[in-house]
Amino acid sequence: MSTDSALLKIPPEGFKPDPLAPGAGDAAGEIRIYRGRSIDELIPRIEAELGADAIVVRRRRGLEGGIAGFFQRPYIEVEAKPGTPRVDLYDETSGEPAFPPAPEPAANPLADAVEPQAPAVAPWPVGSYMTHTLATLAAAPAAPAQSPPPAAPAPEPEPEPVVEDPPTPRTDLSIRAPEPEALTPLTADTFASALLEAEQTLTVRVSEPLAELSHAQPQPPSAEPASAPLGGRSRATIAARMTGAGMSAELTDELIDSAIVHALPFAPPVSLAKAVQGALAARIPQLPLLPAQGVTVAVIGPGGSGKTSCCAAMLGAYRRAGTLPARCATVMLAGEHEEPAVLLSPQLMEPATLTSMRAKHALRQAREEGLLLLDLPALSPADRAGIRLMAGVLKELRPDRVVLALPATLGARAAAQLLEALGSLGATALAITHADETDQLGVAVETACRFALAPEYLLDRAPGRGGLMRIDPTLLADRLLT
Repeated sequence: MSTDSALLKIPPEGFKPDPLAPGAGDAAGEIRIYRGRSIDELIPRIEAELGADAIVVRRRRGLEGGIAGFFQRPYIEVEAKPGTPRVDLYDETSGEPAFPPAPEPAANPLADAVEPQAPAVAPWPVGSYMTHTLATLAAAPAAPAQSPPPAAPAPEPEPEPVVEDPPTPRTDLSIRAPEPEALTPLTADTFASALLEAEQTLTVRVSEPLAELSHAQPQPPSAEPASAPLGGRSRATIAARMTGAGMSAELTDELIDSAIVHALPFAPPVSLAKAVQGALAARIPQLPLLPAQGVTVAVIGPGGSGKTSCCAAMLGAYRRAGTLPARCATVMLAGEHEEPAVLLSPQLMEPATLTSMRAKHALRQAREEGLLLLDLPALSPADRAGIRLMAGVLKELRPDRVVLALPATLGARAAAQLLEALGSLGATALAITHADETDQLGVAVETACRFALAPEYLLDRAPGRGGLMRIDPTLLADRLLT
């Protein structure tokens, strides 16, 4: 029997256990599997369930848990079965030793001159692989019948001892005893040393993949390097694209910084451009859809802003593909005193003052039937009196939404002055007009963010653009960055 077989209590080929021996009923079917984070965690459980003489049959390690291959934790799986504290080296039929007795070494005068002293056995620390039971075995003196561990090999081989009449080994083919070898005595010191060596090997094998996993930070193929968004070409390209569309450098830097800090950590596969697009879409104000029945929408704006064209395009879209009846009323200043009047076909073919019963009845009927559009007169930012008058008209009519027609051709300063002057009219949405004449949509978008107005319509008469379309923040941000 080899040393490994003695340590693991694995019988040789053809060995039959004694049915009356302790642990003889523990066959291969009694193997139990234990799984835990470390050997320190499994040894007490194995010792409690299978006894202090349990035999470890197999040991392996692996990773489990985590999300998409990340944050996995290592585990150790041990297969063990009940064991027996004795070592049976005798044949089951004749009671004779399975191996010939080891020859006695020749007399060595140098060894007889100095009597060797047995090394002191220090108690092993209780911890990995070493339980209290094993520590007790390690501290106990070696059995007198066993030999101490072999000493270090000498520089030159000693002559083989001469043995007279060695006993003839058994030639029974059913046993097939191996050739005699130098057997390591199974002492407490040897067993404890083997356990500690196995613990160190297992610790190195487990710690190496854990160290690699902790230091390795794989990047998805579509993700940009961590240093690129902060000062690389990606940031410069995105910033040039946004400022080229009319957006200020201050808002551009703010959006890029917000995307790097708050968007990329939660979406690593997303590129910086997509993250900035999401940050811009989140910054743009948005309104819910209008009610499905009984709606009034007023459209205001300066002269030449495309206000009337926007009303006509909205009316045509509802009549062409909508299910809600839509009508458009034109508000104007008529008479000697330039009082607010209204035209509404077919009831009001001539201007009627808004305070008249006829005008009120026609407007209320158009609203109740479906959708009523109000095209207000052009307003100049310098006409404060006209702005106050239209503010009174809107207060009387109480529209569900006031849409300001903002030309995309305006600069940032002119757009800000227009919105500040018309602020008393209570506009909540924007219709960006003249989008076919310029690509500077960034001015309108930045103005909408500054004055909390939701860009809701885009009037683009370029071929293939479709005229008036309803837009949302995502569509608008995509048009700015692509």
